[in-house]
Amino acid sequence: MSNEFWKMNLPVEATDKHTPIIKLVGNVVPGEVIDVVVDVSTLGHPNDNAHHIQWVELRANNLFIARAEFTPRITLPIVTFKVVVPREGVLELTAIERCNLHGLWVSEPVTLG
Repeated sequence: MSNEFWKMNLPVEATDKHTPIIKLVGNVVPGEVIDVVVDVSTLGHPNDNAHHIQWVELRANNLFIARAEFTPRITLPIVTFKVVVPREGVLELTAIERCNLHGLWVSEPVTLG
C-alpha cells in the first residue's frame, strides 16, 4: 500500500484526479440555503471495484457536517449538500474524500459568509 494511504493528502493542483472540488450553486445570501456540490468524478478518477472513491465528507470550520458514501460502478462520486449560509461570521468549507487505494484527500477551502 502506498504512503499516500496513511496520511491526509493536500491538494496538489486542481487537475489532480483525487482532489475533491467544491462548487457553490446559487446566490450566497445570509440565512438562506445554498447548494454545495462536491465533485471527484469529472476529474477522471476510476470508478471500478479495484479503484474508486468510497466516500466524500463535508466540513465547516473543520467540523464534520455531512457525508455521502458511494458504490463503485453504480454511483458517481459527486454529491450536493444543502448548507445554510451563516447570518454572522463565516464558514470555511472543505471536502475530504477517501480513495480505496490512495487514502484521504482534502479540497481547497471555500468560504461562505
